[in-house]
Amino acid sequence: MKPKIISTLFFILITFILWTACEKIDQPLKIVDQKDFPVNPDDTLYFVDSIIVDLKQVLLEDFTGQRCVNCPKASKLLHEISDFYYPRLVSYTVHAGIFAEPVPGTVFGTDLRCPLSEKLYFDFGIFATPMGQIDRVLFNGLRQIFTTNWQSVVDQQMQIPNVVNLKLKNTYYPKHNSVIVDVEADFISDLEGQYNLVVYIVEDGIVTAHLNNDPTIGPDTLYNFIHHNVLRGPINSAYGDPINSSGNITAGLKFAKQYTFPINPNWVAENCNIIAYIGKKDPVLNLVDIIQAAELKIKTEQ
Repeated sequence: MKPKIISTLFFILITFILWTACEKIDQPLKIVDQKDFPVNPDDTLYFVDSIIVDLKQVLLEDFTGQRCVNCPKASKLLHEISDFYYPRLVSYTVHAGIFAEPVPGTVFGTDLRCPLSEKLYFDFGIFATPMGQIDRVLFNGLRQIFTTNWQSVVDQQMQIPNVVNLKLKNTYYPKHNSVIVDVEADFISDLEGQYNLVVYIVEDGIVTAHLNNDPTIGPDTLYNFIHHNVLRGPINSAYGDPINSSGNITAGLKFAKQYTFPINPNWVAENCNIIAYIGKKDPVLNLVDIIQAAELKIKTEQ
């Protein structure tokens, strides 16, 4: 082969290597749960926020529906209790059951249900709305708690000593409309039984109609009712991932998990929050006796 041809081929080869190397430097990507994310976060736009919970926080699940006439009053009560205990009460609304069924062609055409909300509704035998579960503990022999008892049960649960510190971190990538969720649990007490970590996503500030029978709140139909922390689905699964399998937890145990979740384009990312909680595994009811909960908004800007 002639020297000139060899030189030309060598030049082309070097140029190709340099060009591909530059491409890799500009876009260093790796695959995480079938989504592309940068190896080095500095290489793309992202927003991070985190919280550490080192006091006992209480979880309240509010089972509701747009056509439940008593539910706006329950929502108002939940808001008042949340304000009183801020930030130690974590809550979300579970739209399920007959009064959550949308009516197409009317102001109640928006469907705020999801498969997870329906599953929780039926798994825990919710028989009326509004209805709450507070840390999924028993009250008068039932886990389903009427609104008249919400305040007293929340008061009771707030007095329980903390047994686990929980750290929650969200990293949001606007380019992919996805969030990486990091959860760390640091147990400070010995516990008996198996415990699971559950991570959900909720959307706040959804405006749509709601039936109402409380004149102090408004007319029979509240056309611009603000629905808070609507349960949208699980980040891991309905009842989460096991933390231990030996039947007990020893103080000092540390558990960490990371999840990658693409946000539904129909949701408003800046209104979404991540909720993580730890509960005790039950052979019949899946997960009860919530011992810790944390909530963190997805940060979408500086």
